Amino acid sequence: MAFDTARGVTVLFGGLTSQPHATDTWQWDGTCWKQLVVPAPTARGAPAMAYDSARSKTVLFGGNTWGLGGDAETWEWNGTAWTQQLIVGPPPRQNHAMAYDSARGVTVLFGGLSGTSRMSDTWEWDGIKWTQRIVAGPSGRNGHAMVYDSVRGVTVLFGGVDQQNTRLADTWEWNGLTWKLRFANGPSGRSHLSMAFDTGRGVSVLFGGYNGSAFNGETWEWNGQSWSLRSAAGPAPRDDHVMTYDSIRGKTVLFGGHTNADSDDTWEWNGTSWTRMVPPGPSPRDKLSMAFDTSRGVSVLFGGYTGTNNGETWEWHNSEWTQRSVSGPSPRRYHSMAYDTARRVTVLFGGLAGSESGETWEWNGTTWTQRLVSGPSPRYGQAMAFDSERGVSVLFGGFAGTYNGETWEWDGTTWTQRNVSGPSPRAYHAMSYDVARKVIVLFGGYGGAYNGDTWEWNGASWAQRSVSGPAPRRYHSMAYDTVRQVSVLFGGVAALDTGGSAFNDETWEWGGTQWKRLLLNAPSPRKEHAMVFDSLLRRAVVFGGSSIARFGETWWLGAPLCLADLNGDGYVDDADFSIFVLAYDSLECADPPTPVGCPADLNSDNVVDDADFVQFVEYYNALVCS
Repeated sequence: MAFDTARGVTVLFGGLTSQPHATDTWQWDGTCWKQLVVPAPTARGAPAMAYDSARSKTVLFGGNTWGLGGDAETWEWNGTAWTQQLIVGPPPRQNHAMAYDSARGVTVLFGGLSGTSRMSDTWEWDGIKWTQRIVAGPSGRNGHAMVYDSVRGVTVLFGGVDQQNTRLADTWEWNGLTWKLRFANGPSGRSHLSMAFDTGRGVSVLFGGYNGSAFNGETWEWNGQSWSLRSAAGPAPRDDHVMTYDSIRGKTVLFGGHTNADSDDTWEWNGTSWTRMVPPGPSPRDKLSMAFDTSRGVSVLFGGYTGTNNGETWEWHNSEWTQRSVSGPSPRRYHSMAYDTARRVTVLFGGLAGSESGETWEWNGTTWTQRLVSGPSPRYGQAMAFDSERGVSVLFGGFAGTYNGETWEWDGTTWTQRNVSGPSPRAYHAMSYDVARKVIVLFGGYGGAYNGDTWEWNGASWAQRSVSGPAPRRYHSMAYDTVRQVSVLFGGVAALDTGGSAFNDETWEWGGTQWKRLLLNAPSPRKEHAMVFDSLLRRAVVFGGSSIARFGETWWLGAPLCLADLNGDGYVDDADFSIFVLAYDSLECADPPTPVGCPADLNSDNVVDDADFVQFVEYYNALVCS
């Protein structure tokens, strides 16, 4: 991680997750993290990064590429794109440290782990070539930290672990010619710590690390003469986190790390205290509902339970939440929602709002409107999905003293009950609409016993699919992935939910023939969350839910794509516009002139129209996939 002073953002790349390493690029602006969807270095953990302020480039070197050991690549990020520098430099390594010497205009690299050897070499990168400095200095090590002290003109190094697996507590300084050991009392021996230089106060800030048996949560500062223990409060003890100093806002930023599990929290240190930074978004809740508005490219969230019923409206767009300050349905939980692509409104029905509700509401992106119509009896725990082939929202089941097995359809004007046999009466099941096969898929639920059956509705009748799959459950969620043409199921609970032992974190897919379990790094086990498929970014999005406590996390499944890059060259430019126009002129994705796969249908509604053009322009104005 490094702070880009030219653009005023903190840049983060890659890292070790609970599964193989990451290859994503993120920016933190002090309020929100934003993922930049760009071609990038291969996935890796434990690289080193530093920001070259003279050339306005973030420099990345090395790291551990999963299963392949250390890496020797040099990459640079200019705020728009990653470029590999095809030069010979330091040998492959990981867990090394780098800092940018602004006085001499070079990035300094020291040490790291190469195979089983701890390195003790010093290198400098001037933007053109790497030069090894043949000097005596710190012993070979990895997991140390380095920063450049711009007040005193020296690079400061602390700690690490040596070849004998001893955690080190030495402080060194590099002035461009020699390394000097500074004899000072300070932090105890540790490795995999992190440091940042606070230019406003002229001190090097150190946090955390690992001493061989325990994680550390101390904050120390080095003023060039002595170490001071500043605070034991703040982020939980950890190692393998990253830190940088935001010189515009005067804050040291910390992200992630590892204790008994990987962390995804962001903290800031102002020189006095740590503050956990929580990006704007809905408060932790469960029993909510969401729908994806394909016309505007936003996920709409309403209500839920936060200890009391909630009546907020939120929208998720491009990795950011925005609360819509509007009046609408009364606070409620266990309601159902679906997006009507024909009339471009989100439909909400029922829920538990003090008592069971039988209200129908619609959200057009600006206002909520209650539709004063008769329809299904008041209920909660029902499921709803929109059938785009027939232009109706389909509702099944629910609970109001007894479990319900009715099938209803809403065409925007009238609710119609379909007098058909089908799934047994139930609530807390999940449904999604399979666009490719033109059927609504229903799984699970509870009707006095847990259900594990799979059903499909074709608009005329329900058919039970005799297949094995997820264990019987309730309180799970489902969404249809229009890219891979599968219904995705996540989570739920499969037994009495006392003590949290039965909460589930499984991910399953249904393509119409069989259920397939995906072995993924998933959100923690939970129930009563909501999930939609974001067809703009082409990923399933999960929010909220509960196990022992309620969650306020946003998760997504699948790496987002740069949708408007229709020719796949990493840029959104006139070549992509030509492809878009070809599809737009034909309008219908089924028409012969449309490119295979209809890539210009950015919102996946099977028509290339003005709604897609609005989304295309958003990417085109940015020129690159970001």
